[in-house]
Amino acid sequence: MSTSTSHYTPRRANWLAAGGTKTADGLDVDPEILDDGYGFDEIEEIAWDDQPLTQSSPVVETVDPGSVAVAVDGVSKIYRVRSSTEHLKSQKRVGRHVQRVLGSGWAEIPALEEVSFVVNRGETVGVIGTNGSGKSTLMKLLTGKIRPSSGEVYATSTPVMLGVNAALVRQISGRENIKLGCLAMGLSPKETEERFDMIVEISGLADALDMPLKAYSSGMASRLQFAIATAVDPDILLIDEALNTGDAQFRARTKKRLDEVRAQAGCVFLVSHSLGTIKQMCTRVIWIEQGRLLADGDPEWVCAQYQEYTDHKSNDRMRSAQIVYDRTLLKLSPVQVEFTPGTRPTKVSRAR
Repeated sequence: MSTSTSHYTPRRANWLAAGGTKTADGLDVDPEILDDGYGFDEIEEIAWDDQPLTQSSPVVETVDPGSVAVAVDGVSKIYRVRSSTEHLKSQKRVGRHVQRVLGSGWAEIPALEEVSFVVNRGETVGVIGTNGSGKSTLMKLLTGKIRPSSGEVYATSTPVMLGVNAALVRQISGRENIKLGCLAMGLSPKETEERFDMIVEISGLADALDMPLKAYSSGMASRLQFAIATAVDPDILLIDEALNTGDAQFRARTKKRLDEVRAQAGCVFLVSHSLGTIKQMCTRVIWIEQGRLLADGDPEWVCAQYQEYTDHKSNDRMRSAQIVYDRTLLKLSPVQVEFTPGTRPTKVSRAR
């Protein structure tokens, strides 16, 4: 037998009333630890929807296929590595003994959980996160260097990857490296000659062109790599930690060059630990933490949350860091990518 229930209005404590209660660390107070002295005197009325399930209904947004540069659809990556202790997890006694004798087993290490997002032409997307969070794995998935464990990566052209380990020949001069690098990227000798002065200007290495590369500092080599990689006007450019060693003048030149790339209907991914560089050069920021997409939005807001999170972790305030993590995740709007027939771009992960 069922009994009828009267219509009611839920109530919640508004502990951030006038004056705003904060902890010593500047965080919003956790409601679980509030007591009588923390402002429970103000109660906020919340009107309850007669159909609460409609509150979380997904919003379908139609995107112009011509404006899309990269689409990441439910991509994840799990690495399988050999482990000498994996046999201990086997449920079968015989299996444990066999693997112990062989001295090997396979362990699965999740590097990136399912990630979905769409990047339009003209955007510069910053990618931030602590070490080991999955940033470099995402970059390798975008370029097609590794295959995703699930999902697909789509792009309108093959992304060009620029990293601190880009191939340069240490035994020859910077001048020869410029010529060799341009030829390796498909430019003709005439095109290389036409863009030579631009590359030298961006790198700021006019006085060191005739020195062998092994005499360059790491910052000088990174600047030369960036200048060479952007000489081909790539439609999709990925930069992994290559701008952190530059001075203010170099950052100004690179920003100007990135603006030119964006103006030519391209998009740029920039991975960096320098929040100043991210805020200066990016129009959007993706925060990946512990293999999970945590935030995707305005550079100022995302960088502020990331700065607060890392400050708490560096001071061993793990509970405070977890609060920032959960609070940021709540503001993330999940994305599901769907294509209408005939509008799918090239599959990067299967193009190589």
